[in-house]
Formats: sequence, C-alpha cells, structure tokens
Amino acid sequence: MYMPFGRIEEKVLSIDFSSADFSVASVLNAIREHLDMLQQMEVIFLGISTDVPAGPSPVFRPVPISAVFEYTGKEPPAHVLERAYQVVWQGLVNTFPTEADWAAAKHDYAQFISAQADLLRARVESETGSEQG
Repeated sequence: MYMPFGRIEEKVLSIDFSSADFSVASVLNAIREHLDMLQQMEVIFLGISTDVPAGPSPVFRPVPISAVFEYTGKEPPAHVLERAYQVVWQGLVNTFPTEADWAAAKHDYAQFISAQADLLRARVESETGSEQG
C-alpha cells in the first residue's frame, strides 16, 4: 500500500504530519478518536514528537510532527499497520474543524505570530537604542 506520509519498519508505524497543516493537538485528537479501534487491532500508540527549531526565525517555518505506533500481535504486521495508517487519517478527517472554525483558528494564530514579531522588534530596537546611548 502506498503511504505518502508514513512508513513501516518491522512492527513500527511512523506517520508524519507538518505543523503547517496540523497542530499536535489535532493529531492527538484524531488518534484518540479511534484509539479503541487501534487497541483492538493490537496496535499501541507509542507517542508523538516534533522537531525543536534551533532558534528564533524571521518567518514561520513548519516543523515535522511524527506519531509512532507499534503492532503487538502475532500476525504479520504489514497489513495491520497499513490499516492503522488509514484509521489515523480517518480520525483526522473526522475530527478536523469546519472551514469557518479552521479559518478563525488560523486568524488567531496569525495574530499570535504578529504579536511575537512585534515583541522581537521591540527587543531589537531596545537593544539597539541602548547601545547607541
């Protein structure tokens, strides 16, 4: 099966997302939506991680989000983990906010980023001003 955002290595499934498209909260919500189904499939959720940027960035840079699962059953894992991949993406679609809610959230996030930029500008101007005086 083609998995454009995931990979299987032995009994472990990793599914990759981007913070440009999803938040960690939305990915976790999607997993929670079908966690009982995954458990019945003998697939356990091992955790989720993101990359931590090295430092401040002048523009928003999306970071990878990775969710990791492990098949604990005795059958060959590939088919079960492929199904788990589909279940997680189905959960993401089922729990994703409406377009209006998503637009409002993006607007709020843009205001947050703008406020951070204003704060950074003020700090730079403050430091530059104190060096000149």
